[in-house]
Amino acid sequence: MGSTYFMVVAGRVPSGLSHAVQDQFDDARVAAGQSHTVVECSVSDQSALRVLLTQLWDVGCEVLLVSQVSNENPRSHHGHDHH
Repeated sequence: MGSTYFMVVAGRVPSGLSHAVQDQFDDARVAAGQSHTVVECSVSDQSALRVLLTQLWDVGCEVLLVSQVSNENPRSHHGHDHH
């Protein structure tokens, strides 16, 4: 259900936000490097992705990259004609 996204943020994400993201998104991984932080998690839809990005922006994080790495929604083919 949903899609997995990989995000790169400049610098470090505040620890409070890191914990909040991990609480809100069950499979979230937040890994801090020297010059950037990687956030990877599954989100249910575009609204949930926007919530995550807004949380990052609200604490002043500079989001450098957002990439969808998998789409786990194989049964949502509404409107497709199967002949």
